[in-house]
Amino acid sequence: MKYIVIKFGIGFLNVIYFFIKLFSRQKNKITFISRQGNDLPIDFKMILEELKNENEGAETVILCKELKDGIKNKIEYFFHMFKQMYHIATSKIVILDGYCITVCVLKQRKDLVVIQIWHALGSLKKFGYSSLDLADGRNSKMAKTMKMHQNYTYILTSSQISRKFFQEAFNAKEEQMKVINLPRVDFLQSEDAKEQVVNKFKQIYPETDNNKENILYCPTKRKKINLKVEEMAKEVPLEKYNFIVKLHDGTEIIYIDGKKIERGKNFLGLELLHIADYIITDYSAIVFEATITKKPIYFYAFDYDDYMKNRGTYIDYEKEMPGPICKQWKEIIELIEEKHYEQEKELAFCHQYIDNLEENATKRLVNLILGELKDEGE
Repeated sequence: MKYIVIKFGIGFLNVIYFFIKLFSRQKNKITFISRQGNDLPIDFKMILEELKNENEGAETVILCKELKDGIKNKIEYFFHMFKQMYHIATSKIVILDGYCITVCVLKQRKDLVVIQIWHALGSLKKFGYSSLDLADGRNSKMAKTMKMHQNYTYILTSSQISRKFFQEAFNAKEEQMKVINLPRVDFLQSEDAKEQVVNKFKQIYPETDNNKENILYCPTKRKKINLKVEEMAKEVPLEKYNFIVKLHDGTEIIYIDGKKIERGKNFLGLELLHIADYIITDYSAIVFEATITKKPIYFYAFDYDDYMKNRGTYIDYEKEMPGPICKQWKEIIELIEEKHYEQEKELAFCHQYIDNLEENATKRLVNLILGELKDEGE
């Protein structure tokens, strides 16, 4: 019954969309759509700045709205979809950083260019079509009903190796894949960006301006896992370190001098990589971005067996991770105290999974976008 209702809803939206597509399409219009959050993602921001520098006269529309749980939030998002539909119908190019219902389930014009940049630089944990019907993956029947990851013209990936993983995850054709890094690669290599983040962090959390080193913990999203952050903090020598936790829901928790600071969601995990002296993660794709910073990385895989069974990774986790893998939190803290750093392995991992680090990623992506607009004019 649920799938019948969904199919009816999709049919209803397509009828409305048929009439919306009668509006004149604007040949220089680019629409950016994200449901990762309500704020402008770093990648979108950097693309927009580069477009402005090129002075091509492109019209840009930003639609960032997080799809949250709860009936009220879903109703609000449903009405937001009509706004998306209008701007998709009247655009030449749509840029996404995640799955977008209205792009995938609706019948699009043949000349619409959809660029999926995704919201992670590389692919570590399995997702999309790679994880269908796994315990932590998508339901295959729902994926088919919602036409998951359809209607993309291009899909960005960070390397030739990651290309095959992304192609599988998006159920894509080879000609859709583009090995172009996300603008965040430029952000992570920018000293100016680092200085701005560090200054902002000290303004919001002045307690951390204490000459101590920062340990950053960024765990991936899990189902039914209660991370005992309070107990973890007790293992950290807070007289020597600031302990910063960035949960997947965006919450920041900082422990300093035995005190807990929790002031909201002021930074992305990506930004906090500029703050960190030591980075701890697990199965999160943030590992790819972390290697760019050339800082020691540690992996807290306390639920390794369950995670591999319920989700899995594209690469050999135990052999390839660019740092020590620990099942005990205390062991990681001991390694940090010993200044353990697998620098050569981390550097090799970075160059293996991120191509063209020396190039301007933002400019390469904008050149792709402008090339599509130019084709329109010819």
